Amino acid sequence: MGGGGSFYDRDVTDRRYRSSSGVSNTTERELSQSRVDPAFLPKNRRLVCKARNPLVYIFDVTGSMGNLPKIIYDKWPGIVGQIVARKYLPDPQMSLAAVGDITSDTAPLQVADFSALRNLDKYFKRIYFEGNGGGQGTESYEVKAYFYAYLCELPNAENPICLFTGDEGFNPQLYSDDLSEHFGGKHKDISAQKVFEDLSKKFKGNVFLIHRYYNRGSDARIVKEWREVLGKDRVILLPSG
Repeated sequence: MGGGGSFYDRDVTDRRYRSSSGVSNTTERELSQSRVDPAFLPKNRRLVCKARNPLVYIFDVTGSMGNLPKIIYDKWPGIVGQIVARKYLPDPQMSLAAVGDITSDTAPLQVADFSALRNLDKYFKRIYFEGNGGGQGTESYEVKAYFYAYLCELPNAENPICLFTGDEGFNPQLYSDDLSEHFGGKHKDISAQKVFEDLSKKFKGNVFLIHRYYNRGSDARIVKEWREVLGKDRVILLPSG
């Protein structure tokens, strides 16, 4: 199969063992949480990562993403294996985060603690892949960005990286009541533009989006909005097919 080598507990799933959806039976079985894990809710939590290279992976788990998040899980050992084998990032730790829509989903914001890369499977398996979403062309990416911009500390960061995978746009405004509901404490209204600016500062310009084509007629607008807050070269487009 290849990919993870001896570093990871499992390896990249061979194509022969994947279904027509591109996802292996093993992944379908392992990523089968039927409800949110309360420990993954972000309310009244702050994350601290003392690693030199903290990584954050925020992925959309709404219905329009299809099986992409699970396909990434199938390929995860290869991704991690390359980071380690090629020594891209010494002393890395990663926080996984799932995002949906705070107006419609039961678990729109899920956050895992930072962990060594070889231990991430245990966090993946606890994430609830809700598969819902609001269907209006936006998800709550900006609220998840708020968490990592203001409720996460990276005191020793040398080369922090924050990566999103998603297909929709974000909401231009964040409201204090929503922030208090999901994060606890007191907050103020703030624009998404400001949140992404501060997120980019915290991660030293290393905030990226891997964008899946949104096939409901507004893809060009969505890409334009992301490029405005992250920069054109930080929005990577997957093939529209």
